[in-house]
Amino acid sequence: MTISYCIRIALTTTVVFVFASAQTAPPQQTILPIGSAEISEVKGAVVLHSPQGSPLNAQRGVTVTAESTIETAKGSVLLDLQDGSQVLVKPHSNIVLKAPNEGKGYSLELFIGNILVKVRKRLGSNPSFRMGTPTAVITVRGTRFSVEVNKGRTTVEVFEGLVEVAGLLQGAPHVLIKPGFSTQVENDRAPDEPREMSPGMSEGGREGEGSRSPQAGQEREDQPQNQQKQGRPNQGSSESKPD
Repeated sequence: MTISYCIRIALTTTVVFVFASAQTAPPQQTILPIGSAEISEVKGAVVLHSPQGSPLNAQRGVTVTAESTIETAKGSVLLDLQDGSQVLVKPHSNIVLKAPNEGKGYSLELFIGNILVKVRKRLGSNPSFRMGTPTAVITVRGTRFSVEVNKGRTTVEVFEGLVEVAGLLQGAPHVLIKPGFSTQVENDRAPDEPREMSPGMSEGGREGEGSRSPQAGQEREDQPQNQQKQGRPNQGSSESKPD
């Protein structure tokens, strides 16, 4: 009788332990289809359209498939791409997600606006990350950079790694941009020679890395103004003047 009771207690304990382990097990990572992205953060007005043109809810956790359009008005959105890269789409931008195993091999196209991209490093024979704009093709294998499209001109600024930038003309030369440098590409022209960026531009790129909030860049922009207001309160009118 005592042995039978002990066996029942042991079996009950085992069942409870297994059930508790199942309840506390970490959720499995979602595997996204090629060319898709998951919304990590969203702020303000963001409009999504499916490949068929249907409107989608712009909220955290939503999966956006290839050929979907993302438009930001005064809002912004942070995307986690299927390959592990991140894209911060800033206000007043228009992008389309692409499947890199189809067509031109792009992961996305930026038609207007500004994005900050952090590309997961490619190893071995893994294909490079490629994206397009109306005037340029951008290729990287693991880096952090920003792209702006405005008035028919593409501006690329690099904060980490190397970025290859080419124009759309057949056979046009390309340039390699290293950290702290930028280039511009106008319609039907080759990229300009790389130019060194100002310190302010570099700081803007560093703020974007690892940020989970689309508003992080705006906080960085506001910081110098706040510091200026707090300077030299005991010197009369001189407090409003720069050092």
